[in-house]
Amino acid sequence: MKNIILSAIVLLMISVGVHAQTWKIDPSHSSIMFNAKHSGIAFVNGRFMEFDATVQGGTPQDFTGSKVAFTAQVSSVSTGAEGRDKHLKTADFFDMENHPTISFVSKSFTKSGENKYKVTGDLTMRGNTKEVELTAIHIGSTKTRDGLDKVGFQLTGNVDRNEFGVAGAAGSVAPIIEILCNVEMSIQK
Repeated sequence: MKNIILSAIVLLMISVGVHAQTWKIDPSHSSIMFNAKHSGIAFVNGRFMEFDATVQGGTPQDFTGSKVAFTAQVSSVSTGAEGRDKHLKTADFFDMENHPTISFVSKSFTKSGENKYKVTGDLTMRGNTKEVELTAIHIGSTKTRDGLDKVGFQLTGNVDRNEFGVAGAAGSVAPIIEILCNVEMSIQK
């Protein structure tokens, strides 16, 4: 009986190890963007130019149960207006001096439809961590020139910036910020 249990544990560990792949974001083919409603009449969009992300687990066909870790450099925020970008880095918004990064660490990655997942995790901005839910659409899978697996996702969601202390320009910038990320990831050797 003891040998059967040990054999089962070894098989379980091997099967977990086989599926514990690491996927790394391709920054040159990915974008981390946001939209903020301004004055109630238009949207200002922006993006982070410097970021990193990895996913542990998943296959080219199914990412159920995967773990996501993401970090963006606040210094790289870009909205196409230099003055606004400088203002976003101040204590009115992201407070880059004290909080140079924005991060997300997933708690769950569950299938919610065909090629669709619900990703729940902790988002941290300005030292404040709140649980958020994102929708991830698996766009497709292919192979790199080296024969490694490559996948594409689009992630969307909304966050209330006030909950994170990113409360500047309250009279002209809406509290709800739309997130849109287009991501290509390759499996690591």
